[in-house]
Amino acid sequence: MVFGFVASHGRLILSAAAALGAVLATLSTMPEILLFRERLALSIFELESDVELQPVDLATHDGLMLRSWYHPPRAGKPVIVYFPGRVGDVIRKPRHLFSLAEEGYGLMLAGYRGYGGNPGRPSEHNLYKDATRLLENVADNRLAPNGIILYGYSMGTGIASYIAAHSKPVGVVLEAPFTSFRDIVGHNARQMPLWLVRSRFDTRSRYSSIEAPILLLAGERDTVTPASFATLLAAANEHLSQLHIFPEASHDDMFDHGAWEAVSSFLGGLQELAVVPAAAMEGFEPLLD
Repeated sequence: MVFGFVASHGRLILSAAAALGAVLATLSTMPEILLFRERLALSIFELESDVELQPVDLATHDGLMLRSWYHPPRAGKPVIVYFPGRVGDVIRKPRHLFSLAEEGYGLMLAGYRGYGGNPGRPSEHNLYKDATRLLENVADNRLAPNGIILYGYSMGTGIASYIAAHSKPVGVVLEAPFTSFRDIVGHNARQMPLWLVRSRFDTRSRYSSIEAPILLLAGERDTVTPASFATLLAAANEHLSQLHIFPEASHDDMFDHGAWEAVSSFLGGLQELAVVPAAAMEGFEPLLD
């Protein structure tokens, strides 16, 4: 009877422990569920534009095939490598990039795993590795003979800053940037314990390592990634940062409030900067920080 009692209660304890483990596992992934839950299912191929895009299919380290989209530059122009936000909105958000393509800039629209018809599930670690693979392909195939400009929007600024800190771009554009994902959770979900946040996207920790001119675009009315994040980043690399805060802009409408002029001026100022094409990814360190 004693052994039966112990065995019965032991099973109950194990069941309770398993249930608790499941709850903790769910809680520990909750910030990531919120981060990646609204992924765009549509393909960029459905975008109506006069800019011709070529598919770039690349195998990942774990056997997936991810599609990005490429538009070649005119002679003398760099390629803008674009990392979209958490909803992967490459249909609505970057129409200004197509205007830049019409001016001769090349485009590489990075395709994320789990977005735009691509297989897999996103995670910070794998998004970094996929971006590394994409930029290595750009360098290996000389798709950007006049260098690259890294452009990130919202969540994509975390990926762009990672690549920028480990490569030699002509310039970097960070639209609606943040210091870290932990800081975003602390700002937008204050009831959530920060120990649950596993993804870092810690731009602040590597921002000072970026050695190219940086344009920071922020909206004063942005409640998702407040302009204070951009201000903190600019202070961490003052001599290379240009900060533009648009008083009437929120998270996704900066190009209705003056961002186009800021981007055009910034890119124009980069035209006189020469790069060695083969050095775009020279010294790239694919180790995750």
